Amino acid sequence: MRKLSNILKSYKESRILDIGTGNGNFIKVLTDLNPNFKSAIGIDVLESSINSCEANFNDDRLSFTKMNALNMDFEDDSFDIVSLSNSFHHLEYIDDTLKEMERVLAPGGVIIICEMISNNLNKKQKSHLEMHHFASEIDRERGSIHYKTFTDKEILKLLSEQSSLDIKDAWELVIPETAVISDKEIEWLFETIDRVQERIEGSERIEYYRKKADKVKKYIIKYGFESATQIIVVLGK
Repeated sequence: MRKLSNILKSYKESRILDIGTGNGNFIKVLTDLNPNFKSAIGIDVLESSINSCEANFNDDRLSFTKMNALNMDFEDDSFDIVSLSNSFHHLEYIDDTLKEMERVLAPGGVIIICEMISNNLNKKQKSHLEMHHFASEIDRERGSIHYKTFTDKEILKLLSEQSSLDIKDAWELVIPETAVISDKEIEWLFETIDRVQERIEGSERIEYYRKKADKVKKYIIKYGFESATQIIVVLGK
């Protein structure tokens, strides 16, 4: 995290925007690494995500609002740091989203993309990948935009082609390997898989998804679980 911390701390009293904030995990990373930030706003299209963040964060400098990244209610040049974490594979219009992110970015500011990747993973990390691909397939069955995880090269290629900014830096963020996964943690992972599967109850393909869920569970039992490697990409002028 040292690289990211150095970048963030170079912006004194920074104004931060986190797009697709979800449960606020990445906005917490950004503000923890640079506690002297001026303000931070997290936006998401899901009301449930905004409600969760508002309940879990207690800092007057932080705010959360329901908003679509394709049409943000912010003036030009409003933020020093604009981030998008593990939402790149949810974007239907990557180019338009990047244009809007660039519009609200202040001169000299940076866009930070953090995204899990599908390549160079060990067997434990592939459990995370299998779970994610299982969820993404179900979401696509339901009509949601949720692509499979990209490779690092695919992410860099898309960003270089569809952003007007330069790629200033890029590196892999590897979560330290944990000890052997506990029975309680396995139970939690299996419950997560079951909750995902419930989204498709009533589908004609329910048996297909049940078998696929069992396959993912067996893989976790055999190899364990570890968070997939993520790539951090910094875009700027």
